[in-house]
Amino acid sequence: MTKDQYKTGDSPFIRLDNCSGDLIIRGWAEPILQVRGDYQLVESEKGYSITCIGGLNLNVPRDAILSVGRVGGDLSIKQFTGSGSFEYVQGDAILSQTSDIDLGVVHGDLVARNLIGALRVNEVNGDMVARGAGQLDVKALFGDLSARVIDGNLTIESIHGDADLRTINGDVIIQQGFRDVNLISINGCVSLPAVTGDIRIRGGLTTGNHTMESRGDTVIRWPKGLGLNLTASSERIDNRIRFEETTEKNGVLTGKIGDSDINLSVKSMGRIILREDDPAEESLKGTEGDMEYSFDAAMAGIGARIEAEVNNHISRVTREIESKFGADFSKRINEKITRKMDRTVDRSSRRGDGRSRVPGSDFGQPESVPSKKSPSTEEQLKILKMVETGKISTEEGRMLLEALEV
Repeated sequence: MTKDQYKTGDSPFIRLDNCSGDLIIRGWAEPILQVRGDYQLVESEKGYSITCIGGLNLNVPRDAILSVGRVGGDLSIKQFTGSGSFEYVQGDAILSQTSDIDLGVVHGDLVARNLIGALRVNEVNGDMVARGAGQLDVKALFGDLSARVIDGNLTIESIHGDADLRTINGDVIIQQGFRDVNLISINGCVSLPAVTGDIRIRGGLTTGNHTMESRGDTVIRWPKGLGLNLTASSERIDNRIRFEETTEKNGVLTGKIGDSDINLSVKSMGRIILREDDPAEESLKGTEGDMEYSFDAAMAGIGARIEAEVNNHISRVTREIESKFGADFSKRINEKITRKMDRTVDRSSRRGDGRSRVPGSDFGQPESVPSKKSPSTEEQLKILKMVETGKISTEEGRMLLEALEV
């Protein structure tokens, strides 16, 4: 592997036909092209032509013009303010602090952060994540899309995964979406003519005409006090927005809030759910689309997991006791442990029920103390013998004795 430098000027043209490994490109302020790898370079009046075997590292002038054919591995570009086009990337593509970039096919995932210019992509076979960009234009995306803080328009011809879009300061156009679309804080016009999944929108919309159509549900959380002209078409409309003027007939609801130029047309083969979104309550709720946290459901899931772990532990202890003490002794221990667990659950239930009773209603009533049954001498001797011979630890012996006292 060699490392060489070539004086090029501020904005040279650099062509790389094929890179069979990973391609790493870094822009810098020097008018110098630095190449590291197993390569060959030809200089002409048009610029520089590079061929290589394996991976390649390039340091290029920041305002260079890059043209790359096929990349057999991953592509990484950083701090590059020139223009670049890449025909095919076999692996993942990572872009950071770049200007205008054109990508043909990205076979893996695509990650773009803090882009100065626009990003145009023909096809992404994996997922796509964008955090800060001037503009996004994607023809076909076969994975999920997560985009935040896009200064310009976001246009997608087709997306096969979910789309989660937040703080888009231009128009949002998705010609065809095969799964869900979540929109939060969109400051341009929205066009979603064909969404197979659900549509969720939060944070309001800007002045203009907005159209949405889905085969799933459409959930709209509209900020209080923001004007709106709404036309909603569905066989099932659940409306909890207080419109100043509203009519509903034959599955079509029209509503008006204030003297607004925000026109929203929604059609859904599923439900249309309309809710008011109060910013004062925002801190008490999640912001992931229409997904709200259910404490009871979460606790039920935790309880089920704990119960499963306890049952597994009891089964393991029972097998160990049976192998050491015999089946009859193991059966008695298991029954006593189970009874103790049942009483613990009953006490927890009574404590939970006590929250709904009037305070002091059971004051003065004697507390029931469960009767304890002393273990037999034979059982105690068996446990002590196992501790003395080292078959069980002192702690395990103590636990067994406590279980026998139930």
